[in-house]
Amino acid sequence: MTSINGRRVAAKTLRLGLLLGGLLAGIAQAATPAECFDPLAAPVYPTTPDVPSVTPQAVAVRFLNMATFGAGPRDVNHLSKMTLQAWVDEQLAMNASCHLAVLNETQNNNQRENRMEVWFRHAVTAPDQLRQRVAFALSEVFVVSDVGSGIATNALAVYYDILVRNSFGNFRDILEQVTLSPAMGSYLSMLHNQKANRKLGIRADENYAREVMQLFTIGLLQLDTDGTPLLQAGNTIPTYSQTDVENSAKVLTGWALGDAVSFFNGIDWRIEMKPFEDYHDRSLKTILNNTPVPAQGKAPADLKILLDTLFNHPNVGPFIGRRLIQRLVTSNPSPDYIKRVAEAFNDNGSGVRGDMKAVITAVLLDPEALGGTHSNPKFGKLREPLLVLTHLWRALDGQAADGRLPYYYPDSTIGQAALSAGSVFNFFRPDFAPSGPINDQGLFAPEFQLVNDANNTRFYNELFGLIQWHYKGNPYADPFSVLININNLSKRAKVPVDLVNYLDLMFTGNKLPADVKTVLTAYIRSLDYKNGAGNGVTRSLEALYLVISSPHYLIQR
Repeated sequence: MTSINGRRVAAKTLRLGLLLGGLLAGIAQAATPAECFDPLAAPVYPTTPDVPSVTPQAVAVRFLNMATFGAGPRDVNHLSKMTLQAWVDEQLAMNASCHLAVLNETQNNNQRENRMEVWFRHAVTAPDQLRQRVAFALSEVFVVSDVGSGIATNALAVYYDILVRNSFGNFRDILEQVTLSPAMGSYLSMLHNQKANRKLGIRADENYAREVMQLFTIGLLQLDTDGTPLLQAGNTIPTYSQTDVENSAKVLTGWALGDAVSFFNGIDWRIEMKPFEDYHDRSLKTILNNTPVPAQGKAPADLKILLDTLFNHPNVGPFIGRRLIQRLVTSNPSPDYIKRVAEAFNDNGSGVRGDMKAVITAVLLDPEALGGTHSNPKFGKLREPLLVLTHLWRALDGQAADGRLPYYYPDSTIGQAALSAGSVFNFFRPDFAPSGPINDQGLFAPEFQLVNDANNTRFYNELFGLIQWHYKGNPYADPFSVLININNLSKRAKVPVDLVNYLDLMFTGNKLPADVKTVLTAYIRSLDYKNGAGNGVTRSLEALYLVISSPHYLIQR
């Protein structure tokens, strides 16, 4: 907790500069969304220089498990030939692997199963792994879901591509494009939100107005740069009031589908919403920080004032910074870590606020991220079910015979699917803490909100089946399901310690304790090397499942 005394001058200066900041926001910060790869072309991966290694493989694995959908042998070899900074720079320079263009290649671009296949294909095989991983993290902040929403599948693909193409752009652009997305407009009621009409019993819908503040930008409490709540007379200070919500809701009136001829028609979910001024509230409005929205303003101008005001709020850096740290690196970052990321958000070193490249670099290359438990004893996070599955397939070249990744119902089998959260609060809340030691210490473990007896049983059973049956060479496996390649495992299985060491490296970055490795090696040695499944197959599958289902893997350290 930080006292607000001594900060009032700075706060007043900030408020005085807010209008100027609003005028400048979106000029220096505006960034063109990344171009998309040709969807018909094979993925192009960066070439790996034939030079001595500069990054130890275990370090590469650990870093890739934060920055990608899971370390694979090709990625580990590639990163080992360069510094972590050089790898990040290389990834930041890549074009985007987009979803809609690939979805359009399917027989039905509005079928959920096809969207799931395209998502897994990008998560597992796309060369722009950092972009894809950050987009997934952003999708868990700017939540839109197909659960009970009726949002068209191709609209969800367009929405996800907003996050993909702008992951390395500017946060202000992400905020605006998310706001004007028909998918978000439908999900949080901004689409067809209209000015009050007492005779018809209509009032401005407050849904998006509330969530854009609470969940997408500034949160509930005023924060210091390090993410700790500011105090006034010993009490926390709310960031906004109900009046701010009501007036912001008025600002957000008058938007319809982009191809609409009249306010309530239109069918194209793929293009951003457009304004209908007759439905926009043009009264004088006062929003956050007593910022005026002048009377008679048009919908786009009023929206700009609102988004600029939110973007320039001092909370955004620590608020969004903490969420990205939690999604990529660790559940309980120290205040100093959050502060360093927030400062990168506030200024990228060239006077630009909201530069996502600077923010992502700060998140991943921070001394605490690289030092782990050596830098912060509370370091670590539970891997999300989707990230376990994508890592399995990336590490062992998982794919079907036709090169696709047809895994259609992950929400039913492992309890999680992209853009399928149960609510706008995501699959789990950032401040969730299971009862017991974690909660008693005032720590957080968001992903544990998915953990219960039913989900655990379902997840481990599915993981066991995907490993024990879905491998290339199994004569009983469906070749058009996702199959893993265990050649790198079976050739090491003759010497159990080699197999265990390889799995330890590729999945945990050499984090298995020595006593665990000793017991695991002894167990693998007790299994026949030669049997009906093939030389080393049983040993490989058993060892793989035991490592990937262990807490030493599932807790990312």
